Amino acid sequence: MNYKHQILPCPPALRIAACFAGCFLLMVTLTAAETADQQPPASAEPAAAQQASDAAVPALPAADDILNQARTRLESLNSLQCDLQQTAIFGGVKLIAAGKYTEASGNRVHLIYRIYPMSAIRTEDAAKNALDAAAPELKPEENRGELLQVSDGAVVHTSWKNGDIVRVTRRNLKDILDAAQTISGYDPNNVAMDLGVGGLRALISRLQTSMVFAPVKTVQAGDRTLLEVTGRWSDRVRREIFGLPEGTFVDSRPFVPEYVRVYVDQETMLLRRIQFLKHSADPAQKLARPLLTLDLRNLRINDTIDESLFTFTPPENTREEDMTESVINSIKTSVAPESAPKADTPAATPPKAPDQAGNPAATGNP
Repeated sequence: MNYKHQILPCPPALRIAACFAGCFLLMVTLTAAETADQQPPASAEPAAAQQASDAAVPALPAADDILNQARTRLESLNSLQCDLQQTAIFGGVKLIAAGKYTEASGNRVHLIYRIYPMSAIRTEDAAKNALDAAAPELKPEENRGELLQVSDGAVVHTSWKNGDIVRVTRRNLKDILDAAQTISGYDPNNVAMDLGVGGLRALISRLQTSMVFAPVKTVQAGDRTLLEVTGRWSDRVRREIFGLPEGTFVDSRPFVPEYVRVYVDQETMLLRRIQFLKHSADPAQKLARPLLTLDLRNLRINDTIDESLFTFTPPENTREEDMTESVINSIKTSVAPESAPKADTPAATPPKAPDQAGNPAATGNP
C-alpha cells in the first residue's frame, strides 16, 4: 500500500502476531489455562513442511529478498481485504479463530474474529492443516467469543465479547506516538505494531529484524507455487526478549515458538500463510510441530472499501475504557535504563542460520 507516513516496527516481543490484535495471545492463554497438564500430541510434524521439496533451489532469491518483495507488493496497494483463520495447536488441543481483515492507508484497520470451541487433536488434523486444505466449515452461532478491532488511523478501538460480557477499550494512537518519542530507550516505531495496526507489512518487518533465515524452498499448493521462507529467532531475541540462557535453543514454555514459516505466492508475491512452530524438546531431533498457523484466503486487492468499516460504534450500555495513559505508562516502565546502546559494546557474533529444515546449526550454536 502507499504508506508514505506508515511507521514500521522494530524488534519484537512475544506479541509478534499483535498486528492481528493479540488474538494469538488470547488463544494461547485460553488453551494453556485448560490444558496445562497435557502433553503435546505424539504425531509431531517434521520440521520441513510435508509439501516442501527435499532440497533448496539454488536459483531462488534469498529469504530477505523474498520478504522485501512481499512488503513492496503490499506497499503498492491501496487496500487489502481477506479472510483470516488462526489455528493454535498445543497441549493436545486445537483452537480456531476465523474472521475478516481489511487494511488501508493511514493505519486504518478493521478486524473481526470469532473464536470457536477447543477440540482434541485428531490424526486427520494434519491433512486439514495442509497448505491446500479447504477452510473448515464453522458455524457462527457456535463461537465462544468475538474480537473486533477498528482503527481510523487516530484511535484504536477494541471490543472483546465473551458470552454476555463485553469489554470495550480505546487507545489514542497519536498521543501514544507523541509520548513514545520522549521515552529514552524505546523506539516509537514499535507503537503501531504493538497496538495491532501495523498491518502485514509491519509483521514482515519484525520477522526480518528478529530472525535468521534458511535457504528458500518452493512448495506446491494445488495449482499455486509458493515460496517457503523459514526463520528462527536470532541469538539476540532469544537472549533479550525470551530470556533464554546462552546456548539454549528450545524454550521450555509450550506456547513460545522457535521457528516461523512464511509462504508467499510466487506469481503474485502476496502472503498465503504465516506459521509459527515449536521444536522438539530434544534439539538433536529434527522435528517441529505447528503451534500457530495464520492462513490468508480470498485476498482482494484495491477493491472498493466501505469506509464505515473504519468507524467504531460501541455496543449499547457498554462503558468504554480509555487505555491511552495505561499504554504510555507500560512503555515507560518496560524500558530499563541499561537498554540504551553503549558505544563501546563490541559487536555480537552473527547468529548461525538454520539448516534447510530450519534446525539449529550442527555446531551446537543455536
